Amino acid sequence: MTKTSYVLEGIQGAPVLVVANSVAADYTMWDLQIAEWRKHFQVLRYSYRGHGATPANGNKATSKDLADDIISLVDQLGIKEFHWAGLSLGGMLGLYMAAHYPSRVKSLVAACFRPYQTEETAGQWAQRIVMVEDKGMEPLVSPTAERWLTEAFRKARPDQDQAIRHMIATTSVPGYQAVGHVVKDYDARPYMDKVVCPVQLIAGLQDGGAPFAEVESLTKILKNAQYVALPAAHIANIECAPEFTKIVVDFIHKQA
Repeated sequence: MTKTSYVLEGIQGAPVLVVANSVAADYTMWDLQIAEWRKHFQVLRYSYRGHGATPANGNKATSKDLADDIISLVDQLGIKEFHWAGLSLGGMLGLYMAAHYPSRVKSLVAACFRPYQTEETAGQWAQRIVMVEDKGMEPLVSPTAERWLTEAFRKARPDQDQAIRHMIATTSVPGYQAVGHVVKDYDARPYMDKVVCPVQLIAGLQDGGAPFAEVESLTKILKNAQYVALPAAHIANIECAPEFTKIVVDFIHKQA
């Protein structure tokens, strides 16, 4: 079992919020949220296998593997129920968790993700997995950062742009490959009808990696979902930090 790197902070005894990251990111991607969130919740941030300080565990993984990692961690911490907020792969994994652990996931915020891959997008992920095997992470740094944040934001906030690039560059190759396989093979359609908890969907209006129309379409499929779009590219929690932070707080408080 993977020894997962994590930080648990906030109000002891408050509702627990588990937050889950994009591929090639670690739990510092939530730095702009944490000061506010820990006023309301006990917040568990963690990094996937091969990301941040979490050691790699092979170079191939499934949604179940990542779910097992986080269930092992929350069990270790004595956390029985939790709210979930995830972006990109974190949103995908959130849907999986809500469907497969309905007694534990009380509500779900799922942002900037695709509910399944097309043949084209699965092929893109397969190419990236092969590329990093041959050339390491460096060739992915600039194109990934340029998808994640709009050009205007990157120019206005070069500090955030550089932080993003550092996260991507320092992701281990087997870690990227492992969770890249999760994304490549992801398809929530067989179990979306099992998601019964309240869901807040968030999309980025300029997100090329997870088009907002795909996110919005899930309101017709999920039993108890609402939707909001932000003027952002893929990493909306950084580009629209105050708005994203507030949406999560307000949504979870409604479930209390």
